[in-house]
Amino acid sequence: MWKNIIIHPEKCTGCHLCELYCSFHHFKVNNPSRSRIHVIRNEPYIDSPILCIQCGLCINVCPVEAIIRNKKNGAINVLIDKCIGCAQCVFVCPYGAATIDPVTKKALICDLCNGEPECVKNCPEKVLEYIDATKAVYYKNLILSKLLKKESIPLEPYPK
Repeated sequence: MWKNIIIHPEKCTGCHLCELYCSFHHFKVNNPSRSRIHVIRNEPYIDSPILCIQCGLCINVCPVEAIIRNKKNGAINVLIDKCIGCAQCVFVCPYGAATIDPVTKKALICDLCNGEPECVKNCPEKVLEYIDATKAVYYKNLILSKLLKKESIPLEPYPK
């Protein structure tokens, strides 16, 4: 059964341990810029992790088919040997979760640590949960509804 990570943003303290555990798991370095999860701060002092929700939009735009869905756990996987670092996945990601590794110049997208997410296991505040994908939908909808209640930001047309 597939699982997904959900976020409880109200619990996040901004410690960034999730970023460190992620980069260490994948690259054996503590370097947040090489992490597949990123903690952002919205003033005044509201921190929240951003990570791939495994939607798969990146799969369809990759020109060399270097991004696939793992049939075992449903995670997005980047085939590093095939990735050309074109950043099409970065452009299409609506959450800003896909990035380019500053060292390898290849795509970085959460792969759920092959079903054992380090960020979830090591978050001291239990901000992240790895739950059944069908249950995750409820939490994603709940978070979206909370976001929609926030003050809207007027969008201005592009200057001519």
